Amino acid sequence: MLLPPAPDAGLAFLRTSAVLVDLTGRGAIAVTGPDSAELLHGLVTNDVKGLRPGSGAHAALLTPKGKMRADLSVLRLSEQEFLLDCEPSLAAPLLSLLSGYVPFSRSILDDRTASTCVLHLEGPGASDVLAATGIAEPAAAPFSHLVTELEDAAVRVARVSRAGEDGFDLLSRPDASALLLELLASCGAQTVEPDVLETGRIEAGLPRWGAELDETVLPNEAWLERTAISYTKGCYLGQETVARLKTYGHVNRHLVALLLPAGSGAAPGDPVRAGDEPVGRVTSAADSALRGHRVALAFVRREHEAPGTTLVVDSASGPAEGVVAAVPLGR
Repeated sequence: MLLPPAPDAGLAFLRTSAVLVDLTGRGAIAVTGPDSAELLHGLVTNDVKGLRPGSGAHAALLTPKGKMRADLSVLRLSEQEFLLDCEPSLAAPLLSLLSGYVPFSRSILDDRTASTCVLHLEGPGASDVLAATGIAEPAAAPFSHLVTELEDAAVRVARVSRAGEDGFDLLSRPDASALLLELLASCGAQTVEPDVLETGRIEAGLPRWGAELDETVLPNEAWLERTAISYTKGCYLGQETVARLKTYGHVNRHLVALLLPAGSGAAPGDPVRAGDEPVGRVTSAADSALRGHRVALAFVRREHEAPGTTLVVDSASGPAEGVVAAVPLGR
């Protein structure tokens, strides 16, 4: 049996060709029925009614006070059917939350997590791999998707970047997953472990639920207004706080990247300071061969968020001085 490459080699494949990661277990929740669009539109931060079948969007679900409750993508499969994708740890809470609203609408929830296999293909060569397999590529807009056939099995291909490169989620039935994986690998995709994709995510400066995002975070603190919030769609749960921030105020902290010496021990939870003043905490960290640094993502107070600012991370192995960079990080 072929073993996946070492993490550094896997990252090189991610940045130069294409990697294939098995992400089966991600939450997959279908919302169907004549009121499905209305239901989701009134709950999430982005425009759902404006989506056409074959399109999708990044979105968040908030508390009444505007803090994060879920980070998800919404794919419109048909006029009356949507598929929600989320981190594995969010699947059960999201299903429970939505269940509280379904009795008031003509909508049905279907947890498809166990019946959906998710393979993720990412890298500058990802489109070439798809072309070599004969699998069609969806439109260029993020979260665009289409269905193709693979030996009588339907495969949904969605344009999703999880580490800053061109990327695709390929959703299939469990009985088609092995064939799909074999086909993609035979056409040039390098199979790697999920930790390669996680390091790539941190290198790219992208937030993730369970690391940067949780119930203590306002979406604007993680810059989600850039991708996941519509300011023109009308009311939704938590909308008043989001609108008030845009019109009258600002958040007190923001997500940034800290470029630290390679091999420094910065880890999630480590405090960040400016001189002797505590200014934030680390949420994710990984050594990056691409950057030549250890990259830490951290929430810091807004007066210390300017790129080029020098801050100190106090880790278990001692203090490490780092330089602030804006997120997402470019190539």
